Amino acid sequence: MGKFLEFLGGVIAIGTLALLAMTLVPSPDIRTLLTVLPWAFPAIAGGLILVAFGSMLDHLAAIRSAAEMQAEIFQKLLDRRVPPKTE
Repeated sequence: MGKFLEFLGGVIAIGTLALLAMTLVPSPDIRTLLTVLPWAFPAIAGGLILVAFGSMLDHLAAIRSAAEMQAEIFQKLLDRRVPPKTE
């Protein structure tokens, strides 16, 4: 799921930048840029947020698997421990 979100966010951000570039090519003046920014900026920001969220999901999955492996190792250590002598 994380890789899909990273891909989708990248496509949205790059696609918006490409559309922005195609819009500014015929008349690259500041008035056109200011007209286009209200829809371009949120779309690019949303794409970057999706990329960051997908990356976070990948990192959380890696942390979870590492924690499970550590729990197994700890349980093996506890199982090998010699019980204390009771007198």
